[in-house]
Amino acid sequence: MIAAKRLMQKAVNRRHHHQQHVQRDNLKPEDLDLRIAVHYGIPSTASLLAFDPIQGLLAVGTLDGRIKVIGGDGIEGLLISPKKSPFKNIEFFQNQGFLVTITNENDIQVWNLESRCLACSLQWESNITAFSVIGGSYLMFIGDECGTMYVVKYDNEGPKLLQLPYCLPASSLKDACKSFKEHCKND
Repeated sequence: MIAAKRLMQKAVNRRHHHQQHVQRDNLKPEDLDLRIAVHYGIPSTASLLAFDPIQGLLAVGTLDGRIKVIGGDGIEGLLISPKKSPFKNIEFFQNQGFLVTITNENDIQVWNLESRCLACSLQWESNITAFSVIGGSYLMFIGDECGTMYVVKYDNEGPKLLQLPYCLPASSLKDACKSFKEHCKND
């Protein structure tokens, strides 16, 4: 009991001594980069959900650039995007241990769930309006505001995102629909 009392006294004395030497006006809010390190439950700014039925994981994207990953047995993880921007899309590479997010700033981010960190990101040049992961692969379809569809691959070895040389402009889709309609009329 006496040892605990002495330890508390030392801590109080050190704190008091330290406060005498600190100037109060030197520390500004921008000097600190405060972030949430621990969070329990569903975030209040939740906006998107993704589910991996094989691993039993639920990802919750928020309006302030956080991703809460919830699994069985009360396991939770918090991923914090370097860009504090809302997410447009969020999807798992099913049973692969990776999560893909698209921010409102059109940044494609791939998260490594095992290490709980951002594996890589790619800033897209145009406004992404459609997104889908091709099941069982590391391939993604990305559609933009011009109606063009692209194929992007996540290279786990890099790790990096690669835009593949496959591009489907809106005009070719329009022509394909016309020929399909004509084919259906002839049957």
